[in-house]
Amino acid sequence: MNNYLHEGTRLTVTAPYTVSSGGGVKVGNIFGIAAYDAVLNDSLEVLTRGVVSVAKDASTFAQGDLVYWDDTAKKVTSVVGSNMLVGIVEVAAATGVATVAVKLFGVTAPTNGVRVARMLYDFTVDGGAISTITPAISDTIPKDAIVFGGTLNSTVAPVGASATVAIGTVAGSASNSILTATAITSLTLDAVLKVTCTATPFKMTAAGKMTVTIATTALTAGQIEAWVIYVPATND
Repeated sequence: MNNYLHEGTRLTVTAPYTVSSGGGVKVGNIFGIAAYDAVLNDSLEVLTRGVVSVAKDASTFAQGDLVYWDDTAKKVTSVVGSNMLVGIVEVAAATGVATVAVKLFGVTAPTNGVRVARMLYDFTVDGGAISTITPAISDTIPKDAIVFGGTLNSTVAPVGASATVAIGTVAGSASNSILTATAITSLTLDAVLKVTCTATPFKMTAAGKMTVTIATTALTAGQIEAWVIYVPATND
């Protein structure tokens, strides 16, 4: 193949500002880590793939959290707003820690478009007691996100007499903000349902993982997968 150029783990860009080796650099929809010191308008190589230790703000990161680049503070953050999605956390980092290990996504698009959060409730993993459960597999919907739609699919029919199921978030909204309490008789095998927030959108007041609230009767089986549609919003 005579048109191959390179593997793309490093890109050459024009430095948009003065940056030290190891600092983050955003050029349009390109994000990378500077391979050496550069000043404004220098030719600069940036690493766009791999795991790197990057300066962070006061955000608390759990393993697997999404990471965004704040091009004003020149640090990574958990705040979505108009910030660019740049990677995912490899090792958890507390509020007071100065850096976080990030698996870079490479070249990414800005995050001011529609996004999808996914949750998978599985009785065999998460249990079925009458309670509000944060499933082991549950994406975080960010603060200020406007949630306006989605769907769910019962891949294993829930079992539990007169039980009801509601879906919300552990923080930032109510426990039934995504799906109001719904009888499991509606969640037959492979049933596909539209979530309540399709008709009643809401805005997250804090970041929160998706939850399942089981009421009336405990579940003894069931698997429910949900996808929620939202857009990040900036509160300036």
